[in-house]
Amino acid sequence: MEVNKERIRYNLQFFFDKGRLKPGVLDVKDALCTVRPVVENVDKITEMIEVDRHVSSRNIAQELKTDHRTVLNHLRKAGFKKKLDVWVPHQLTPKNMMDRISFCEALVKQNEIDPFLKRMETEGLTARKVPLCIWSDWKDIIYYELHPYGQTLNSDLYCQQIYRLKLAIVQKRSGYANRRGVVFHQDNARQHTSAVTRQKLWELGWEV
Repeated sequence: MEVNKERIRYNLQFFFDKGRLKPGVLDVKDALCTVRPVVENVDKITEMIEVDRHVSSRNIAQELKTDHRTVLNHLRKAGFKKKLDVWVPHQLTPKNMMDRISFCEALVKQNEIDPFLKRMETEGLTARKVPLCIWSDWKDIIYYELHPYGQTLNSDLYCQQIYRLKLAIVQKRSGYANRRGVVFHQDNARQHTSAVTRQKLWELGWEV
């Protein structure tokens, strides 16, 4: 087989430019890799997340002295996503499943002692042509309101709705409204979690 001297020269020049052919070094084979194994990196990343669910991916990259994109790729392959500044796995871990079972059992036992589910009021909002706000419990709809199209539901209006809801509860569900109080179930919308709304619910003595 004919030896292509020009090609060999180009290859040697390439290794020389890369600093692989230093004085006295005649071996062009790859040196032993000192980079952390991929499995070790993944295990270390998972361990750091288990210790601190709020740790940032950049802090992980700095701690492990690796590229930030590499950390993100490992997290994605491991099934982790950040929700509300907390790393959560796509698949529930055995501990997550046991926690959910424990919470459910605790709620069932609490409901047997004090049937709070029958005292729970839930809000619903539909925004078709005319916004409709509905409050209901385990039996039926207790109170609803129709609002003009385009009207903004802010904290002040929401507190007025809560007061009118209280009057409807006293009229339709006077039993638990007077004796046991109301368990009010709502989402975390801004008007629901504002200081004005929390103060109003506290004045009514409702459990949220």
